[in-house]
Amino acid sequence: MLKRCFDICLAIVGLLLLAPLFVLIALSIKLDSPGPVFFRQQRVGRYGKLFDIYKFRTMTVAAPSAAGLQLTVAGDARITTVGAFLRRSKLDELAQLFDVLRGTMSFVGPRPEVPRYVEHYPPQWRDRLLSVRPGITDFASVRYRDESDLLAQTSDPEREYIETILPIKLQYALRYVDAPSLSTDLRVIGLTLRTVFVPNLSMPRSFDFMNNPKLWAWLDQAMSALRPSNRRVAVLVDALLILACWHITYLFRLGFERWQPGRPWYDDYVSFGVVVVYLLCMLFAGVPRSPWRFFAFDDFRRIVVASLAAGLISAVAILLAQLVGVWRAVLVLHPFFCIFALAGTRMVYRLVWEQARARTSGESYEPRRAIVLGAGYAARRLMTSLHGHDGWTVLALLDDDPAKQELRIAGVRVQGKLPDLCLPHILAGATHVILAMPGLGAEQREGLVLMARQTGLIVMTVSAQMGLSEETNDAAQQKFEDGSADQRGVKDLFRNS
Repeated sequence: MLKRCFDICLAIVGLLLLAPLFVLIALSIKLDSPGPVFFRQQRVGRYGKLFDIYKFRTMTVAAPSAAGLQLTVAGDARITTVGAFLRRSKLDELAQLFDVLRGTMSFVGPRPEVPRYVEHYPPQWRDRLLSVRPGITDFASVRYRDESDLLAQTSDPEREYIETILPIKLQYALRYVDAPSLSTDLRVIGLTLRTVFVPNLSMPRSFDFMNNPKLWAWLDQAMSALRPSNRRVAVLVDALLILACWHITYLFRLGFERWQPGRPWYDDYVSFGVVVVYLLCMLFAGVPRSPWRFFAFDDFRRIVVASLAAGLISAVAILLAQLVGVWRAVLVLHPFFCIFALAGTRMVYRLVWEQARARTSGESYEPRRAIVLGAGYAARRLMTSLHGHDGWTVLALLDDDPAKQELRIAGVRVQGKLPDLCLPHILAGATHVILAMPGLGAEQREGLVLMARQTGLIVMTVSAQMGLSEETNDAAQQKFEDGSADQRGVKDLFRNS
């Protein structure tokens, strides 16, 4: 029920905000080629029921599909000029907001397939896979964002899809179906947005200063410094953001012409009172305790709880005081503006800090970002010596112990169990996998090393003597005394531990 409410609210907001973009896309499609704006195709939905999925049309209407395929590969002659752009930017999928609103789809869930490919689902998986609403995006969509390009490189695209791509997609789908949660949905949405809207573009000449090493070194030092005034500055920035959101909400509701005339004379006093209420709620929720550079989902959850509680308390107080000049729409919308502003500011701060840390690490300014397997004593010592030193950043910890889930070590959260290492949101941005479980038996250790190698990242292990070594492909350990680029600066970390 909570997931459905989340889908409805997000779909309504998305349709309202994207309405101008929808009009622009529709006009571009009509001007580019004859035919309808939307493309509809029959897909298999929840419990095996068939439904029509909506997409913005990206192909010509009259042209038949090649060899009866229900797949589209890169370079297909049927794709229109506008359609190629829509496919590349994934804007054609936005029409599925209508499917979410009418209940046939969700924002996050296994992608719906045509009946032809659902027939290839393993019988023992079929009921589980079809027990949830299909989604606009999922982990498999992120991994296979360039699916059409991959299929275009094969002689038999359909066979490649059925035998290679589809089984991996189904494994991702099963992981989601077996452990659904709102936090997972938010991770998938965030990973999808980052994949779609942060392409690798060349930097304009006007931004050449961004390559200045001195700038990044200064940012790294300034943002990592632990000063007694940090918390006071953070509270002041939060107060200014909350106050700004109050005025932005008025501006959003009344427009520029009525923004000032539409506010009562006492509104400024009310806004300062609202800021105080928000700061107190954030204090009780523990928001100021977390450094911005370690902003994570737990911090986002605390901001949401504090903002909604503060918004409710403020609204009740204003209504009881009979301050009828304050617009009711402002009281309703202000908490949501605050959530986006407070969380967005912290997210940007963390991204900038990570970039600065990566730029100033090592001689080549290449980031070294690790996922640590294990959250026990060895992992704690490793985090103390490794995280934040010589360009190393630990992105996540994984451990099978249920008591350690959501635990934080040196500001880094245990984000799941060991098999979750293959999930895209865990692997995103990582360069190394470190096995910090020296007490394992040889067979268990080799199994985890093999699983880690399958990620394609550099695999390292922590020995019982707290030494760090790299696992090569032939299973021999290459010690750090060779001084290679990825190992330099790490070999002395444990000498004085």
